[in-house]
Amino acid sequence: MHIAIDPAALDPADTHKLTIGTIVPRPIAWTTSVDGDGRVNLAPFSYFMACHSYLPAVAISIGSRAGKPKDTRANILSTGEFVVNIATAALVDAVNVSAADFPHDISETDVLGLETLPSVKVRPPRVAASPIHIECVVLHALTLGDEPRASTLFVGRIVQWHIRSDLLDDGYRVDQAKIEALARMGGPFYTVARDPFGRQIPPWESIVGPR
Repeated sequence: MHIAIDPAALDPADTHKLTIGTIVPRPIAWTTSVDGDGRVNLAPFSYFMACHSYLPAVAISIGSRAGKPKDTRANILSTGEFVVNIATAALVDAVNVSAADFPHDISETDVLGLETLPSVKVRPPRVAASPIHIECVVLHALTLGDEPRASTLFVGRIVQWHIRSDLLDDGYRVDQAKIEALARMGGPFYTVARDPFGRQIPPWESIVGPR
């Protein structure tokens, strides 16, 4: 038996619980951005996905806190640039701390003592400890909902990848298990992608017969 739940009948806190509890696991975009004064912000966002390959692009949805846009959202709206640093199991504590509500003038990279590297095509730096960095420029920014709980869905075009050499073969195939990518579950929970398994999609004719 399934329980039917209409989100229109729920308060925002309950719709949030259902969203993060049912759409799992969610990859984490550990995102670096800069403000107009060049201050670096680092924060994790799990409303994150790849959304195109041939024009390589990602999408991140970033909301508000205490009625104001989160620093990353404000920074990207202002500069149009960000870097996704892939989060891993080894970085979970730093990722978790970087989600705290630090004042705008405090950089999470400084608090955590994280080394950063300059990017090639955008201003936000990269987190050296992350095995994969994805430099992005904004293609589209779509406002979802109304303040004080609005979010901005950013579609960012990938303009540069940086991939740790031991993860990549000559054919641009990534050793996904070796990344140990961190993902978000509901509540305070995380999971790690350690056991990928494969299935080949069969030709449809082998299932229903030729027409």
